Amino acid sequence: MRKLQVIVVLFAFSTMITGCRKGIDKVLIGTWNVTRVEGVLNSGGTSSAPVTDENPTGTITFKGNGTGEQNYSFEFFGTQQQTGSFKWSATEDLIIIERTTESDMEWTRIIDTENRQVATYNILRNAEQNVDYTLTLEK
Repeated sequence: MRKLQVIVVLFAFSTMITGCRKGIDKVLIGTWNVTRVEGVLNSGGTSSAPVTDENPTGTITFKGNGTGEQNYSFEFFGTQQQTGSFKWSATEDLIIIERTTESDMEWTRIIDTENRQVATYNILRNAEQNVDYTLTLEK
């Protein structure tokens, strides 16, 4: 009986230790400055040269309860503004943004650190055009 108790205690302790390591989602929690936005316009099977805004303005906030706020803008293909609330979840490779008034987005992570996130995603503009975006966020 004593041996079983020791095994249960050791199992519980090891579970707590591994459960306390920093999860992927916790890296995202907080307010991020949007520091760079790059886009490639794809139209009728042809891709444009990449266009970059090195000075976008605004932030994206990922809250610990799985919700978030975005309020940023950038210049290319006309002024683009992203505002509003969203729900989010994340895996090692993706950040999933669920928006209520627009289509959901899947961001593919390129860089995933505590102070810098770089992700790509695609937005469908119409039946003939879509844009591949690369977004850089920094704390």
